[in-house]
Amino acid sequence: MNKRTVKILKYLFFLALAITLMYIAFKSVDFDKFISGLRSVDYGLVAISVIIGIAGYVFRVLRWKILIDSLGYGVSIKNVYNATMIGYLANFTIPRIGEIIRCSVLKKTDRIDFEKTLGTVIVERCYDLIFLLFFLVFVVVIRFKVFGAFISEKIYQPLIERISAMPILLIITATVIAAAIAFFIFYIRKRTGKIISGLISGLKTGITMKNRKKFLLYTILIYLCYWFTGFLVLKATPTTSSLNAMDALFLFVVGAFGWVIPAQGGFGSYHILVALGLGVYGVSYEDGIIVATIAHESQVIFMILLGVVSLVAFIGFRKKGTYKSLTK
Repeated sequence: MNKRTVKILKYLFFLALAITLMYIAFKSVDFDKFISGLRSVDYGLVAISVIIGIAGYVFRVLRWKILIDSLGYGVSIKNVYNATMIGYLANFTIPRIGEIIRCSVLKKTDRIDFEKTLGTVIVERCYDLIFLLFFLVFVVVIRFKVFGAFISEKIYQPLIERISAMPILLIITATVIAAAIAFFIFYIRKRTGKIISGLISGLKTGITMKNRKKFLLYTILIYLCYWFTGFLVLKATPTTSSLNAMDALFLFVVGAFGWVIPAQGGFGSYHILVALGLGVYGVSYEDGIIVATIAHESQVIFMILLGVVSLVAFIGFRKKGTYKSLTK
């Protein structure tokens, strides 16, 4: 089986997963009420949330540039921005492939060693994980009853019921995990030396970077943008306008796990988790789906548009061979 076939199969698999999750998310929704709910939303607040979301992308670009500069490369913000947005766009084909794609883009535009750039991406993800865990612990402490009810009523009990009724699910899950581990080991064995040296070099930037305070500042600003974006969407929707900033933080943490699930662009998984999370506050599932749709699609639309613009720019620069002029 050649690489092209494998890529196509991966794409089809994750596309099928996203479609399945979207079907599960919307199968019980009354679309007349859904459309009516969308019309009641304050899109002025949604527009502000989109602008804040875009600011979050910019802070991500500036943060990544700090790590790349620590490697000794003088990369323009424009190139880092284009690579980042193309990576976001790529995630809508195969989940998490965007991390690899953005490193590949910088390799072509600035001749930066792929493995070193990948190391900086891992540093980013480590910090993201630390911050996400911090918010998770914070929410559990501040909203213990709410979070406990969500885990128990919306996830644990339904999951146990389904697993007990479908033991085959355990077998399928174990098989998928084993296959993923086998693929990872096979890939690593082919490029072990170069990958390890490159990753070590990239990971060192997390310790040796000169602008560590600025890096932390950008990280904080990124998550404040995410938090406030969700808060504005809650306020824009009549059924959730009474919820406060702490409730928005709870939903941010819940929604973050929706993006982690390997479905293209968080489609379906994000909608389901946010709708279930809002159920803890007495919000109906249908109203929760409206909030999730506004929060997700408002960001996704602009993520795709900005990604396409960056991709067109990258293709144009590649054809004209203007990489050097961009890095000055």
